[in-house]
Amino acid sequence: MGFFYSRQKSMLVAFIGSHGTGKTMTCSALHKRLGKHWSVFENVYRRHSRLLKYKSPGEVINEDPNRRITVTAMTGSALGALQDWNQNLKHHGLIDLGPPSILAYHRYWMKICDTPVSPYLLKLCRYISDQVDLYVYLPTATVSLVGDKVEDNRCSDDPIFQKDIDQWVQGNLIELNIPTHKIFIPNEETIEGRVKEIFQQITL
Repeated sequence: MGFFYSRQKSMLVAFIGSHGTGKTMTCSALHKRLGKHWSVFENVYRRHSRLLKYKSPGEVINEDPNRRITVTAMTGSALGALQDWNQNLKHHGLIDLGPPSILAYHRYWMKICDTPVSPYLLKLCRYISDQVDLYVYLPTATVSLVGDKVEDNRCSDDPIFQKDIDQWVQGNLIELNIPTHKIFIPNEETIEGRVKEIFQQITL
């Protein structure tokens, strides 16, 4: 079943999964194909850490001895920025790091800190998730992206961490009550192949 999009109604497509699965590369390639009527919401964790001259989001978190304060601040700012962007969206949007993935990183670090997740953040994440029309899920170790490599801290050289995040993403899909018909998992191994599959899902 495909999702028809038009200029009259904004459509949201969110990429979810762990790091190193090709979300950003696929999102960028899809954006080029879809054209100017689509906007992209970049990975806030990565964008903000680079802005402040950190090598990666993990470096930001590990700078805080308690971690939970920084983790909560990062998650709150990411979700808040995403909601503001969505409210001001005039056409269609692609979300590089969707709410289930944002929440997955938050849960991972909060578990390490032995601290519960804020009810406010859960409600905000659920509110934003309900507005997404299609989730493109790129599971870990399911599709091996041709040409993917560890570069510029985008892809992980820690498969255990990567797999943990993926498991949190799967759990969040259930907790956020995201219906299965909104979740699409590409089968192609190339960027071009994935883009073609996703394009077919969002057009009729």
